[in-house]
Amino acid sequence: MSPNKCPHCGIKLGNFLWADACPHCRHELEDNTRPLVTAPAKKPIGESSWLMRGLRRLVKSIES
Repeated sequence: MSPNKCPHCGIKLGNFLWADACPHCRHELEDNTRPLVTAPAKKPIGESSWLMRGLRRLVKSIES
């Protein structure tokens, strides 16, 4: 839970309650900062879809 006041300068955060840094002293608020986590990479639709694999086989058989 975020504090209502900045732990460094003691000013009330108000609208900046969820900010990464205090707007007054510009000191980082440790409670609000989180490490960035990247989303897992998704496979392209063409590789995982059974429909796309079937269509490719059909196109290969027609072309050959």
